[in-house]
Amino acid sequence: MKLEMTLPARPGFLHMLPGLDIIALILMFPLLGPSFVQQTGIDVQVHESPWRYEQMDNPIVVTLGAAVGDRVVPVWVNKNEISLAGLETAIEALRSEDGGDTITTVVIRSDVSVPSGIEKEVVNRVIKLGLRCGLVGKPVGKSR
Repeated sequence: MKLEMTLPARPGFLHMLPGLDIIALILMFPLLGPSFVQQTGIDVQVHESPWRYEQMDNPIVVTLGAAVGDRVVPVWVNKNEISLAGLETAIEALRSEDGGDTITTVVIRSDVSVPSGIEKEVVNRVIKLGLRCGLVGKPVGKSR
């Protein structure tokens, strides 16, 4: 009597499952990638700095943009453009939201063309609110 094999010779779909997992992962990275980047109001050219801060948890990002012509320096708190006079109000509004009590730091991204007097004014206002403050700079020798 001759025995016959009952299993299929090539279960093709089982060999494709790891490949489908890899394709799914490759498709997910471009979708999730932008959520890992700290989003701010605009892109500015920051000063060079030889110093590095440790990673800060849940900072508020204040961006000081370049003034065009005789316009005032544009100010953003996270993604919202505000006036310089409304800086404290915007920061307090963020701290009053859910989870805002964990915010202890403000990071200032200042364009190279912003006058140092305005930077100092923003730093003083942040310190008066009882928050730690840091200025963002790019590493020395880097183009961005």
